[in-house]
Amino acid sequence: MEYRRLGRTNLNVSCIGFGGAPMGLNNYLEPYDVEKNRDSVIHALHTALDNGINYIDTALLYGKGLGESIIGEVLKVRRNDAYIATKIPSNLDYDGVIRAVDDSLTRLNTDHIDVMQFHGGYMTEDTYRKIVDDGPLQALQKCREQGKIRFIGITNEVPDHILLRAIHSGQFDVIQVRYNLFYQGAADPIIPEAAKHDVGVVVMRPLTSQGLPRFLSRILPDAKDQVNPYQIALDFVLSNPDVTVAICGMRNEQEVLNNIKTVDEKRWRWDFKLDRGQGGVQFPPSTPS
Repeated sequence: MEYRRLGRTNLNVSCIGFGGAPMGLNNYLEPYDVEKNRDSVIHALHTALDNGINYIDTALLYGKGLGESIIGEVLKVRRNDAYIATKIPSNLDYDGVIRAVDDSLTRLNTDHIDVMQFHGGYMTEDTYRKIVDDGPLQALQKCREQGKIRFIGITNEVPDHILLRAIHSGQFDVIQVRYNLFYQGAADPIIPEAAKHDVGVVVMRPLTSQGLPRFLSRILPDAKDQVNPYQIALDFVLSNPDVTVAICGMRNEQEVLNNIKTVDEKRWRWDFKLDRGQGGVQFPPSTPS
């Protein structure tokens, strides 16, 4: 397994993390029953930990805590093998944040959470202002003082000025943002600015939420017999040295092993280059066969 430093947290985390959305939400991207697959997910989590994946990311909103409770079954016996990141809704007040943290601790069967994040989705400027000025951030800071959480993060699908403001504020140790082969906006300036300010960068949707395999199956139906689109997508994200963790949704042992294989092989990695004059992320020319 490959490990990277999560910004100023100094946590040494696996470059791929176990994403909790697909395993905690019914019918996420495809028909799926969480309860019927509970044992499979627990086995997948153990497989991930056995193979060095040590970053698990989840949220209260993944099944109204169901995802956290499944992870908590594993943490009962393996808490020291993992760093746990979860999220609370961004619309809570001070007291609501305190209760949400305590409830997550209970579901996760732990006395501390490594990274507690405000769950952004598509965060508005008004929501960000309320988080910072009206009590929610202060509540997490209080939880940190009490040892309930270690670090504070914020997530947002959109790589916009809100995340830039969070990075520059010095109040957030980790950001999580969407970044993948299709959606490259975070490459500039969000990820470089985070690295400059020693803020850990966690990437959501690195595998394009099935977008790349569906696209390839439409334009090149035989492509699946030649290349692995998930491998291409993951290597694209991990080629960026300022990305710390790529969160991959996993539900079963085979998905875990496939992602680990991608990390080990590095088949589609390249020397990352960001060229603003040429419009962002640059791909190296193909090597003649």
